[in-house]
Amino acid sequence: MSRKSGIGHEASLKRKAEEKLESYRKKIHMKNQAEEEAAEQFRMRLKNKQDEMKLEGDLRRSQRACQQLDAQKNIQVPREAWYWLRLEEETEEDEEEKEQDEDEYKSEDLSVLEKLQILTSYLREEHLYCIWCGTAYEDKEDLSSNCPGPTSADHD
Repeated sequence: MSRKSGIGHEASLKRKAEEKLESYRKKIHMKNQAEEEAAEQFRMRLKNKQDEMKLEGDLRRSQRACQQLDAQKNIQVPREAWYWLRLEEETEEDEEEKEQDEDEYKSEDLSVLEKLQILTSYLREEHLYCIWCGTAYEDKEDLSSNCPGPTSADHD
């Protein structure tokens, strides 16, 4: 039995094969793009986590510095409860009082970055101190001329 096919049948088969190949290439391209996007999102999440941890570390350093500098000026109570580090060995009773104090200040409404900005501003104005320089300056003139600025990025 001989196979008969009409004129253009082979061209049609060839076109269909090319379409399948093109479709396959598109699928592979889209899969690769999705994998690249997923990897980029992972890198961004990792960077954001590292940035967040750095901010939290800077905030703790600021709180520690604030507590020490306030103590040197005989300041017994922080301007805001969260300006100082909380002692881990507090009793439960003290803990409940602290939580009530914090509720009054609404410190939970502030992000770590906002707290850091507020506290570093307080340290600069009240104590002429920069946590990134690790220096207490003589006066506002000394601070403004010798400290690169009020943020971590200014000190990179």
